[in-house]
Amino acid sequence: MKFFVAFLLAALAAAVSSLPLLGRDVDENLIPQFGATRGVNPTATGTCDGPTNGADGKPVQVPCTCPPDRATFIASLNANVNAGHIVNNPSISAPFPTDDSKASQIVRLQTAMATLQNLNGPGQGCPVASTTFLDQQNALQG
Repeated sequence: MKFFVAFLLAALAAAVSSLPLLGRDVDENLIPQFGATRGVNPTATGTCDGPTNGADGKPVQVPCTCPPDRATFIASLNANVNAGHIVNNPSISAPFPTDDSKASQIVRLQTAMATLQNLNGPGQGCPVASTTFLDQQNALQG
C-alpha cells in the first residue's frame, strides 16, 4: 500500500511538472481599440492632435508617432500579460480577464493603458491621451 501511494504521488508530481508553463496570447477581440489615428494635424515640433479635447476645447497635443501601430501594441500587450506584469516596468501588474463584465473591461483598459505608457521602457511610451482609452473607461464607470 505504501508503495502504491508513493508511486501515485510521484506520478502526479511528474504529470504536473510536465504541464507547459507557456502563456497564451490574448483574444484580439478583447483588446480595446485606440479610437484614434496617429499623425493628425502635425506641427513643426513633432506633435499632432490627439483624439480628445483639453480644458481649452482644443485637441490635446500628442507625439505624432502615437498611438503605435496595432501589431506592435498587441505584441507588447501579449508579452506583458504572459509575464503577469509590464515587462518594461515590472512593478505594474498586467491582468487581462476574459469575461465581459464591466469590471473586467475596466481592468483590460487599465492594462492596455499601462502597456501603452511603457512601450519602450518605464514611462517611455505613448500618452493615454493619444487614444480614447480614458473616455472608454469613463463610459464604463459612468
